[in-house]
Amino acid sequence: MLKRSKKKEEIDQIVEEQAERGSEEEVKEKEDKAPVRPKRAIGLSITRGDKKQDKKDKSSKASDRFGEKALYDMGTVIIFCAFVIASIVMSNSGIELFKINLTMAGVTFAVAVLAAFRVINGAMILAGLQTVIFIGVSISMASGGKLDNRVLFGWILVPGLLVMGYSFIDRSKKEQERLREVMNEQLDQLIMTDPVTGLYNLRSMYMDIQTQISYAERNNKQICLMILKPKYVEEMKAVLKQDEFDEVVVRLSKAVCDTVRLEDKVYAIDSEGSFGVILTCDLAGAELVEERLAEKLKDEELYDGVDEEHDIRVEMMLGCVQYEDEIDRDAIRFKRMAEEALKDL
Repeated sequence: MLKRSKKKEEIDQIVEEQAERGSEEEVKEKEDKAPVRPKRAIGLSITRGDKKQDKKDKSSKASDRFGEKALYDMGTVIIFCAFVIASIVMSNSGIELFKINLTMAGVTFAVAVLAAFRVINGAMILAGLQTVIFIGVSISMASGGKLDNRVLFGWILVPGLLVMGYSFIDRSKKEQERLREVMNEQLDQLIMTDPVTGLYNLRSMYMDIQTQISYAERNNKQICLMILKPKYVEEMKAVLKQDEFDEVVVRLSKAVCDTVRLEDKVYAIDSEGSFGVILTCDLAGAELVEERLAEKLKDEELYDGVDEEHDIRVEMMLGCVQYEDEIDRDAIRFKRMAEEALKDL
């Protein structure tokens, strides 16, 4: 009985191992058949080097923000000091120096206005002239014994301090604008869809071209890239309002999406109504798609209600290229070849 039970256990174990091997082979076969999408730049796993670079970027951003705030605070403090000095000078001067104080206050105000409106060079020139002329007048008055109040010499510091303070604030504002531009560029890089049509944009198309090429090579299939561009875009923009032009682009996108197959992918590749289509077929199949698109897009009823004053007719150009090995997986070159093949639809 013990021998039989041992043999039975050994048989069961062998059966389980064969079943596991069979399931692993099935999984491998499914993985080989399934199209593999290459990792996009946004979804790549972060290595140690990427993490270090991330930390460096964050620390540099933090230091930039700190420097920007420090410049603004320094500028504010310096301007405050300039006004304090001017107040001390005017409050401790006699009535005989009223004209000089009034003149200096007026010129200083002009310097402050120029600096505030970011005309820093003009403010520096005016402040320099003011300081030199004031020193010359003060020296002549002191040599004639007409200047006993030395507090008046505080005016020498005020224009320079104002220009310095506003220049710091100006640098802070420029730093803010630079950081804002950098953030906008980073946001643009993350955006993968067109805001008007809701379709994926050119960046997405470049990524998906790589995916489709890999899929076609593994499964011995053909793919084509079709580019659609409207003619006379500037003329349409001159006639139509922006929202009406956007409506035309939306209707074009819907017409293209309704015409191609579900497995084909449509992209809005610019803001002027151009589209890219990745077709999983050869040029013969692409010609059939071209015929359907020509029939659909030439229908004048497609644009009914966009503009009641004008009859809208959009003439399109179409170019289509089949992927060949000589393209060498270069998505930009693939698109350029399709644009070179553009012709009237």
